[in-house]
Amino acid sequence: MKKFVSRTAGVALLSVMSVMTGCSKSDNPVSDAVSSLSGESLPKRYEIKSGIVHYEPQNLMGMGTTTETLYFDDYGRKEAVERVTESSVMGIKTYEHTMQVTDGQTGISYEIKKTVNGKDETSKVATKSDLRAFQEMAQTMAKSLDVNELKKNMDYREEGTETIAGVTGQKYSVAMNKEQPNARVYGVMYKNIVLKSEMGSISTKAASIEENVAVPASKFEIPAGYTVQEFNVAEEMEKAASMGESKE
Repeated sequence: MKKFVSRTAGVALLSVMSVMTGCSKSDNPVSDAVSSLSGESLPKRYEIKSGIVHYEPQNLMGMGTTTETLYFDDYGRKEAVERVTESSVMGIKTYEHTMQVTDGQTGISYEIKKTVNGKDETSKVATKSDLRAFQEMAQTMAKSLDVNELKKNMDYREEGTETIAGVTGQKYSVAMNKEQPNARVYGVMYKNIVLKSEMGSISTKAASIEENVAVPASKFEIPAGYTVQEFNVAEEMEKAASMGESKE
C-alpha cells in the first residue's frame, strides 16, 4: 500500500505541473488536476483513449531492480501498474510481481507472485481500498491553493521539451524546498502521461509507449481464486496521525 500511495503522490505532482503550463482556463487548475486524479465525475485523465507504457528498470541503490508497466483504458479512468522487483539484501533474494489497479474511486493491490530465496510466498489476498475520503481531503486542500503562489513557492520552471520512447513531451521542474533551490524534481509529460520523473537518485523513464491499443480487461480485474480484503484509507491515515501525536 505504501508503494501505491508513494507512486500516486509522484504522479499527482507531475500532473499538477502539467496543468501549470499556462492552460489555466479554470479559476483553480490545481484543483482541476486533483479532480482528474480523484475520479470526480470521472473526467478524462489522459489525452489518449488507451495505452501501454513500459518503463526502464530502476536501480534500487545497488540492491536490485524494479520494472514497471502502465496499462490504461477509457482515457485513464481505468489504470493498472504492473511491477516486477528483484532484490538481494544480506543474502535474502526476493522476487515480487505485483499489480495495482485504480478506477477513479477504488484502489486494488495484489501479488501475482512472490518468492524469497526460491520459496513461494505468494499471497492470494487482494487489498481493495475506497479512495474517496482521501480524494475529498485532497480536493479540499487543492481548492484553497493559489496556482500562481504555488508556482512561485516551488520555483516552477518550464524546461523545454524532451524526446523519450519516440515521442516528444514537455519538461517541467519544481523545488520541493525553497532553502534548497537546486534540489529539484523534474518531470516529462506527454498527453498527461508521465514519461520521465527524476528526484535525486530516484528516476523513472519510459522505454516504449503504445497508443490506442487494446488492453486486456483482465489487467483491471482481481484474478479468480483471490480473497478480497477491504482497506479503509481514511481510517489508516487517522491511526497513523494518532500514533504520531502519542509519540510527541
